[in-house]
Amino acid sequence: MLRNNKGFSLVELLAIIFISSVIIWPLTVTLVNNIEINDRLHYRRSATSIADGTMYGLDKLDFTDLDAKVDAANTGGTYFIELNSTTCSTLDTEADRTLCTTIFNLIWSNLILTDGEYRVFIYDYNLSSETIAILYGNEADIPIEVRNEINAIPPSTEANPSLLRVTVWIEYYQDPVSVVILSGVLFDE
Repeated sequence: MLRNNKGFSLVELLAIIFISSVIIWPLTVTLVNNIEINDRLHYRRSATSIADGTMYGLDKLDFTDLDAKVDAANTGGTYFIELNSTTCSTLDTEADRTLCTTIFNLIWSNLILTDGEYRVFIYDYNLSSETIAILYGNEADIPIEVRNEINAIPPSTEANPSLLRVTVWIEYYQDPVSVVILSGVLFDE
């Protein structure tokens, strides 16, 4: 009687499947993690580009309008103004409102941001230590990263009416929470 020994036994097949899964599982986990990291880095690059474009666009807004709004906020005790897609309507000129709306409706590489994820804070360039303390303590309206940025500003006693500070805050990823902050200065030309 001839035996056909061509092929694998069930035990041999199970052993191959087990060994293959032991090798493939860590590779699959690493691949999935790398895709997630790449996605997060892609969103970070997009958020950085949006923040940079925002700073460039804000430079085109009417400085006297922004300065007047910051002065009104100072006398009102809030010491800053916030711009986002819903507050663009508070600007005085139609050109400024249109530019502001355009800035906040930008989509870079499929990164779409809501009002809570994309905010711009404008405040005086020269802040007293009391004003810095008030802004740093404003937990309800200002994210912690922006408050830390403001807290790092050295207090000033000089008045420079032709300068405003701007901080762009973008939360581009939720799990884990990741933000981009870009600060700069607006000046009256």
